[in-house]
Amino acid sequence: MTSIVADIGGTNARFAIARASGDGYRLEELKVADCKRFGGFDGALQHWLEGLQQPAPRQACIAVAGPVDKTAAGGRVYMTNLGWHICADKLRKQFGFTSIQLINDFAALAQSLPLLSGEDYQVLRDQPRPPGAAMAVLGPGTGLGVAGLVWGEGRYHVLAGEGGHANLAASTEREAELLRIIGSRQRPVFNEWVLSGCGLVNLYSAVCELNGQPAEALEPPDISGRGLEGSDPMCRQTLLDFLNFLGSAAGDVALYLGARGGVFLGGGILPRIVELLPQSEFEQRFLNKGRVEDWMRAVPLYALKAGYQALIGAAVQLRK
Repeated sequence: MTSIVADIGGTNARFAIARASGDGYRLEELKVADCKRFGGFDGALQHWLEGLQQPAPRQACIAVAGPVDKTAAGGRVYMTNLGWHICADKLRKQFGFTSIQLINDFAALAQSLPLLSGEDYQVLRDQPRPPGAAMAVLGPGTGLGVAGLVWGEGRYHVLAGEGGHANLAASTEREAELLRIIGSRQRPVFNEWVLSGCGLVNLYSAVCELNGQPAEALEPPDISGRGLEGSDPMCRQTLLDFLNFLGSAAGDVALYLGARGGVFLGGGILPRIVELLPQSEFEQRFLNKGRVEDWMRAVPLYALKAGYQALIGAAVQLRK
C-alpha cells in the first residue's frame, strides 16, 4: 500500500509517499517546505505534487498541529499559528483523492511509537517496557504537543489531546517567581507559554527580569545557540529552566496516562538542546512526584531524534 502523508507544523510542512515495507513503511519523495511560503495548505501540497518523480497515490493522511474536528468526510482543522483552514472534503474534490484523513500531529507521532527502533531515539531512563503498556509522547516546538497510546481489543488506540494548554505548575520558589513574572503579562500560564518556541522567549525575558538584566530581542534559535555555547549566562540559565519545567510536565503526562510503556520526548526544540539534559534537573523533576516516586522510577524515558516519525504515524492511520 502506498499513500501520501504529510506533517504540518507551525513552521514546516513535511510531505512524502509512504510505501509499506515489511512491518513498517519506507518514505519516498520526502520534502520539507517553509509554511510561510504558502497562503494555504493546498498551495504547499500542489507545490510538492508538481515535483514528484512518480505517480501520486490517491489516498492521503495529513497530520496537523492543532485539534482536528472529526467529520464524515475525513476531518477539518483551523491552524491558528498559520491562519490555514484545512478541510478533507475540499481537498478530496480539489485533488481527486479517493480517501483522505486529517489527524493531530502528535496523535500521528504516538501511532509511530510501536514501529520505532533504537536508532530513532536516545534512552534517558532504561526500564523494562511491559507488553501492551500505555505510552505517551510530548514535545515542545511551535507549540507543545501531547498524546498517548493505549492497547485494547488487539490493537493500539491513540489518545489525542491539547495538553499544551493545561496550566503549568512551579516546583521550586525560583520557578514560582518565573511564573509570577510571566503571569503578570498573560494569565493563566499554560504549558506552552513556557514549553514552546515562543515560550522559550517568554522564559528568557522572565529569567532576565529575575536577575535584574535587560532582555534582548532574541528569537528561539538565538537563545538556544547562545545558551549551548555558553556565551550568554541568561540564555544558558533559560535553557536549564526550560528543561526543568519540561521534566515536571513529562512526569505529569506519565501519571495522567499511566505510561509504563515509556514517555517519549519529541518536538523541534529538544533535539537541539538534548546535550544539556545531564546538566539540568530534568530527571529529578520527572521523578519528583511524592508518594508515587517509586512508581515513576519504573517508567522508561526516551528522547526522540530529529526525524519524520509523524509521517510514519500518518501512514498507520490509513490502515485502520
